[in-house]
Amino acid sequence: MKIMKQIIFIAVIAFSTVVLHAQEDSTFSEPEISFYKQEIRISFEDAFIFSLDVAGSIGSSFSVAYFYRYPEWFWIGVNFVNYFGGRLYYECREYFPDGNFRDFTLSKMKYCAAIAPEFMFSYLNRKSLILYSAISFGIGWENGYDNKNQKYPNPFFYIHNTCFGFSCNFGKNKNIFLGGELGLGYKGFGSIHGGYRF
Repeated sequence: MKIMKQIIFIAVIAFSTVVLHAQEDSTFSEPEISFYKQEIRISFEDAFIFSLDVAGSIGSSFSVAYFYRYPEWFWIGVNFVNYFGGRLYYECREYFPDGNFRDFTLSKMKYCAAIAPEFMFSYLNRKSLILYSAISFGIGWENGYDNKNQKYPNPFFYIHNTCFGFSCNFGKNKNIFLGGELGLGYKGFGSIHGGYRF
């Protein structure tokens, strides 16, 4: 809990700084710069799962997000994130009415899923390049399997701070984009993404 409070405190300070810088950036006062208000994004992340049952497991995640942008330097959106971790193996014993038994091994893929609102702040807006930071937080569920038994899905609190992100805009109308992010939280340390703005 103490670590979570520290992460939230650092995130608030970082985003306060970004917002102040963004509002002072002269690029936002240029009326000739147009921007798309909506965005659909698909991301692939190298995720680190912090929750108890899958603590320490490193896997990958896939996320789909929708963002609405207004004003030019601020997006609000929602992410659906799905994690795939390592495979868990556990021993089971089946007993028969005649007193005999057999031992066998079962396995289950670790996974988590999360739904998280996200707030994104851009501090550089160009037709071909956007630089930004973001924060997202919400709730997630893991499958609850460990190496001894099977449990019901366990909820956990989700938070991720994107320290630096960029998107390079392509196409005739500059509404197709590819980019990447560096951050700290449930999405891991790095990700790549692509999407479409309209």
